[in-house]
Amino acid sequence: MAHIEHNFFPMKVFLRNEYLYQDKKGHGEFSEGVIISVRCMPGQVALFQVLLDNGVLRDKLPSHALLTEPKTPTPDLPFDYLQIWNCFSYNFTVVQLSYLYDTPVSVYMKDKKWYDGVYHSTINWGSNNLNADMTLSEDPMEHKSHHIILLDNGQIALQPNNRIRWTEPSFVTKPFPARPDYLVCKEFYNAEGFEKWHTEDSDRMFYDNTDIDE
Repeated sequence: MAHIEHNFFPMKVFLRNEYLYQDKKGHGEFSEGVIISVRCMPGQVALFQVLLDNGVLRDKLPSHALLTEPKTPTPDLPFDYLQIWNCFSYNFTVVQLSYLYDTPVSVYMKDKKWYDGVYHSTINWGSNNLNADMTLSEDPMEHKSHHIILLDNGQIALQPNNRIRWTEPSFVTKPFPARPDYLVCKEFYNAEGFEKWHTEDSDRMFYDNTDIDE
């Protein structure tokens, strides 16, 4: 698990040039680049580092700064639509869920509209503290994965499970509910949290266990 910064799967993108000039100029212009890493800090959105084709390494770029096509998207969704929850922790990992890679999805945005795209990868979180989770990154009711979605309009979104409709044609054959009525997970599943049994006191590799009478 990385701390603050993690390697990213190299992906060609186009940087909005206004992010090179503090939004003072460069609007409607784009620079080609490759994402090489992502930085995550609590209280902020994920920030990407991009190597540009002129040799400049530019960091601290939100997903709104990056496009998969060199043109202004339609619609041009604001950055708080693209990532609705800030990063949970300094400690995180970036994985690519192989079964879902490039799977078509639809994302439910703040404007209550669905936007199509494909799955790319996932950012997931761990506690900043080895002894206690002070960030809610491991709380069952609060934890959220950040799935990186390449939207059809050219933008890049980071969205949790409950904002995504997956279309995996070899398996997903039932219609998606208009509004699923599932409840959030509230449980910590701890296999060692039961006190009614113990193992035998021996050096045997294949030990037995004994129930404890109440």
